[in-house]
Amino acid sequence: MTLEQLEAEVLALPKDSQVILLARLLERLGQESGIDQEIAASWAEEAQKRDEDMNTNQITGIPAEEVFQRVRA
Repeated sequence: MTLEQLEAEVLALPKDSQVILLARLLERLGQESGIDQEIAASWAEEAQKRDEDMNTNQITGIPAEEVFQRVRA
């Protein structure tokens, strides 16, 4: 599986599942590479807050395609 295929599968998940996946990845990366667990937990909390804000229309997201175009540019 390519990174692009994996990315497409992740983006097809419901937003709450994406948040949970992100939190788990951050936790695992922190265990393996010495990432500060407080920082990882803060990022996970922020991701959950942003997800809630998007679900309640308090903020508007940017389509993933646009984000990746900006990163590549």
